[in-house]
Amino acid sequence: MTDRCQLNLRLDGRRDLLETIKNVAAAEGLSVNAWVIRTLEQAANQAISAPTIQPQTQVSEISDIQPVLDKLLDSKLDTLLATKLAGIEERLGKLSA
Repeated sequence: MTDRCQLNLRLDGRRDLLETIKNVAAAEGLSVNAWVIRTLEQAANQAISAPTIQPQTQVSEISDIQPVLDKLLDSKLDTLLATKLAGIEERLGKLSA
């Protein structure tokens, strides 16, 4: 015989969330109960295995990585912009021809 325990969860005003959970569970071939239990287990295991980060360290790491991210973002945006401009120039060339 299984030890039966229960968690009652109210989703006040979140019918959309309940419908999403039902749809995802059905798509994965699971009952809502099985899907919620699996999701809670995954979240709990992830929280347990996640390293504890001190807030000061996190702020320091963010300020250290920001210049690198800025350069990468600038490069990516330059590439995207150049591609878009080339497309516009090509279309303008076809229109004037």
